[in-house]
Amino acid sequence: MIEKALKGNRPYWIWITLLLLVIAFGISAYAQQMRLGLSVTGMGDGVRSGITTMQYAFMAAVAASTILVVLPYLHDYKPFGTIVPIAQFLGASASATALLSLFIDMGKPQLMLDLLRYATPQSPYSWAFFLLTGYFLINLITGWATLGAERKGVPTAAWVKPLIYLSIPWAIVLAVVTGFVFVNFPGNHWIASLLAIRLLASAFAGGTALLLLIILILKKTSDFDAGREVTDKLVMLVTYAGSCAFALIGLECFARSQVLLLLWLSLLLGIASISVFFVPTWKSSISWLIAASAGVVVSILAEKGIALLYSSMGGIVAYTPTVKEVSVTLGVLALGLLFFTILLKAVVAVKTAD
Repeated sequence: MIEKALKGNRPYWIWITLLLLVIAFGISAYAQQMRLGLSVTGMGDGVRSGITTMQYAFMAAVAASTILVVLPYLHDYKPFGTIVPIAQFLGASASATALLSLFIDMGKPQLMLDLLRYATPQSPYSWAFFLLTGYFLINLITGWATLGAERKGVPTAAWVKPLIYLSIPWAIVLAVVTGFVFVNFPGNHWIASLLAIRLLASAFAGGTALLLLIILILKKTSDFDAGREVTDKLVMLVTYAGSCAFALIGLECFARSQVLLLLWLSLLLGIASISVFFVPTWKSSISWLIAASAGVVVSILAEKGIALLYSSMGGIVAYTPTVKEVSVTLGVLALGLLFFTILLKAVVAVKTAD
């Protein structure tokens, strides 16, 4: 099935070429980071985590959110069967991107090796490494087995279902462990009891919104159509999870002694995007749904990034990512997108085959 990625129209190859160029720039920038370490970034004593940490947290959340599609399918909700392979491949690609972002965030490759040698249950990074690796393999294997069975017109192998059941608690633990990166940030201590539910809500909202965005773009650019019922269910999931997530983010905004304007703007964008799903006329428009889904994704991503601006010593610090830092981060993202694009091409080819 992977040979389907070698066939495509002109926009498809323009997209692939663009991703390859971004990856090349990222590799070039990372070569300097390997030599000089994190001194090439904008991080310092006051800023312990940069945009690669933001990307790691967001992508881990996206990976965890795929259980919202897989779980109803396990209970014989047939409409979601059309998008289960897409959700599983999105989970695999997001896990790989998060894992690579974690690798980049260590500064130098040998530090990642030390993380493996001295892995300990007390280390959030050790947990993240093993959880992301396992989740990547589970989603890739189950997604490929499910799609292969559909292509051949045979039932999915019996061993796939236990793996999918295993992915459910795995995803929840992954989303919570991701939050350990942020738990010691100043101003977060008072909401320690709410941190897990806030992370799960934002993960489910951002990840499901991204999946909805992908489904809608596929409908406009290819012959694949998941159907109105699937779209409506995804909208419902984003609405519920997003309402919970933005309520908790809003609570944080009112409780913090210092709140960045960017956090307020992020919250307003999220609320405005969720509001679209409550208006029947807008909810029936693909263009409005695309805009609202993109707004939720950007809002959740921005909220995770803004948390990095709260200094470990208290207060707010000025953090400006360097060009090399941005290039490396975008290179990792492009690599994840390239991997997902290849897998998605196989899915669409099987789903639209006569």
